[in-house]
Amino acid sequence: MTDITIPQTTSATTPIVDAPQVLELCKSAEKIAICGHINPDGDALGSALALRNLLESPEFSPGVDRQVTLLLGQDGSAPELYDFLPNYHFIAARNYTDTPDLFICVDCPTLKRIGSSRDAFERAAATLVIDHHANYEGYADYYYGNCRAAATGNLIWGLIRLSGVTPTRNMALFCYVAILTDTGRFSFQNTNAQAFADATEMVRLGVSPSDVAEMVYESKSMAALKLEARLIERMRFALDGQLVCSYVTEQDLYELGIGRDATEGLPSILRSIAGVKVAVLLREETDGLRVNLRSRCGINVADFACAFGGGGHAGAAGFTLDMPLVEAERSVIPELEALISRTSST
Repeated sequence: MTDITIPQTTSATTPIVDAPQVLELCKSAEKIAICGHINPDGDALGSALALRNLLESPEFSPGVDRQVTLLLGQDGSAPELYDFLPNYHFIAARNYTDTPDLFICVDCPTLKRIGSSRDAFERAAATLVIDHHANYEGYADYYYGNCRAAATGNLIWGLIRLSGVTPTRNMALFCYVAILTDTGRFSFQNTNAQAFADATEMVRLGVSPSDVAEMVYESKSMAALKLEARLIERMRFALDGQLVCSYVTEQDLYELGIGRDATEGLPSILRSIAGVKVAVLLREETDGLRVNLRSRCGINVADFACAFGGGGHAGAAGFTLDMPLVEAERSVIPELEALISRTSST
């Protein structure tokens, strides 16, 4: 996959490195911390796990006893949804006291999204971002990215293939989960030929698409289904069904006894409704209100999210607001109605 520069829409001044330079940076460090964004999804988690496997491989740096630690930028444990993955071990960044030689942020274009990992990030001797979003803010010492990549997992897979290390089934599994989830089972607008090509290699290494799909998408608890029912009951439509909005609260999660990872697929449920062009999920969190957007029909919600301090992709983006749910709905929905109207008239 060809490396490209930081999009011109950013003001980033971070030195851009290519894949061989990324590998050299990693080889020069004996103590490395890796972190994705807060509330990590399959791409952030899978990319971090695969990168750790690469860096810890004896083939990568023969004779080097490298220490690689995976961090969560928030308290608590990693999402249970992905606990079928081997060696699925992350620690809360608040409990990490080492000073890494290299801190690597994966799938995280903005500094505020690394959460409580920021202290470790600032202690590090060097910092690197590996990412595929178009709104990178230029906050690290080095940047390696491609906003044409379907997932950060594609970038990690490219590093594995270039490294000379023999790819393992686990490396393939981690990257496959990253790509599968960030493309919405290879159905989102960011899905491209490279995503399929990389996934083909991973399947040849022993990854079972049916097994992974079952674990990620077809192993829902009764509580998760009840949450979906609440989501559907609360749907509100605008513009003759072109816009749909719903919400979930912290109280919902408490009453149903489930974690935040149970909300990961909810925006796609809303977008799946016939006639919907933009779907909005408002999700209460302890530090604010998360607004998740999904779109189709060529409507770019990434630019919309950037205007509110967030980001993402053309068909899937989000941002956080510091306001109550009702106020957020009153603020966001009219703006989205205007976006849909403008796009439909062009």
